[in-house]
Amino acid sequence: MPSVRPPPPAPAAAAVALVLLAAALAVPAAASPASVSACPPCDGGFTTAAGAHGLDTDVAESAATVRVHRNGSATWTARVVPTNGSALDRLAANATLARRVAGDSFGVRYGDGVDHDLLAADVRDGAFVIRYRTLDVVRSGPLDTHVLTYFRDSPGAYVYTDLGADRLTVVAPEGSAVARGFGEVGQRRMTATALPEARDGPFVVFARADAVAPGTRGAVAVLDALGGVILRNLALFALLPSAVLVGGLAGVRRAVGSRVGDPGRLPAPARLGATVAGAGALLALWTLSAEADRLPSVTGNLLVGGVAGAVLIGLGVAVAVPRIRRALTVGRLLVTGGTAALAAAVAAGATLGASGLHATLTLGVAVLPAAVALGRADARTTAAATGGDGDAPGGATGTRLLAGLAVAAVAALAAVAPLRALGGTLFLLVPLLTTVAAVGTVVAAVPLYLLGVVSCADPTRDSAGQ
Repeated sequence: MPSVRPPPPAPAAAAVALVLLAAALAVPAAASPASVSACPPCDGGFTTAAGAHGLDTDVAESAATVRVHRNGSATWTARVVPTNGSALDRLAANATLARRVAGDSFGVRYGDGVDHDLLAADVRDGAFVIRYRTLDVVRSGPLDTHVLTYFRDSPGAYVYTDLGADRLTVVAPEGSAVARGFGEVGQRRMTATALPEARDGPFVVFARADAVAPGTRGAVAVLDALGGVILRNLALFALLPSAVLVGGLAGVRRAVGSRVGDPGRLPAPARLGATVAGAGALLALWTLSAEADRLPSVTGNLLVGGVAGAVLIGLGVAVAVPRIRRALTVGRLLVTGGTAALAAAVAAGATLGASGLHATLTLGVAVLPAAVALGRADARTTAAATGGDGDAPGGATGTRLLAGLAVAAVAALAAVAPLRALGGTLFLLVPLLTTVAAVGTVVAAVPLYLLGVVSCADPTRDSAGQ
């Protein structure tokens, strides 16, 4: 049988170049931002500043009240109770020391982009009270709303980890009400004891006190603030990997499609099926060996490698055995792939977290049967065009399949992507690795596409040993 030449590497080379470009862009995002609290003077900021001025103390309890004003500023009142009573006495006796400790307690959060003014620092009712004002922390939103953007992370500079205060209260401007917030939300105030795990935000939205449907107004205001972030993340986490994947598969069709109508240039179904099944077995065994020290726990690598290996074994056996091969259809291949990917993704979400990289990669399992289905669809179309038993000519079935795969890939990746995340440490590493995985999937799709083509072969080719 004539040797099968590999397809030109142009699509893969272009994809690799694109990945390298993405890696270059990801470097600035790889810096580790500082972990900060929403109210630095309420916890570590105070203890660090106090220690720098010779006061050995910690924080026993703290509370903060944030009064928002119509001019976009907010006045903070932080009430800190030190564990060391003598430290509190020294602060009460020395106004200069009290002001210096207060001024040094703001830390990283106020060193990058947030203007602030220290208004007062004194001791009252057994607590060290710090009053300060933050400027330009409120922006106008749609539907006559105002959005407190103070709690947004700043990639490369700082990331919020907690409130800092044991209790934080936000008070809306005069004539306004809290339309959206976190914690306990009342008419004009919101009180929280913990910071929600939201990677961008959480937002506090104010609307007029007599506004209709304040909850809807708040949701629209948050969506407006996050619109650019969502579009960026959709492009990085879903559109880019999907474009590489679908573009690569289209390149495989162009490069290998010339062999579809020439059985003499195709490997025998039994031989190619056995090769694919063997590769799947090797992948599964290698993954099992690499993760043996973590068994019986289910790791991300074990889940992805095991499921991908099992699917490859199933596809190879299905084409290698004539009786099973005769029952194959494009629809059955797609249903099999979708079911396997969905089951793997659900398992990954349950054991690893739905937004994890491995949960994303398990969705790619569906591409393996899809590549086989694409090859089979093109082979059937070619058979029909040459007068054989096949589908409508012109490659319409394969083209529709590729278009459907593009839509499914974007939808699946968008479903598990952190669309609202502003960014953070190594934020772009996940879309970079997902794109690399898409390139690897395209490379793996070459023999799988051929597997789909030979699945339509005459059964006599197996016995002929071609």
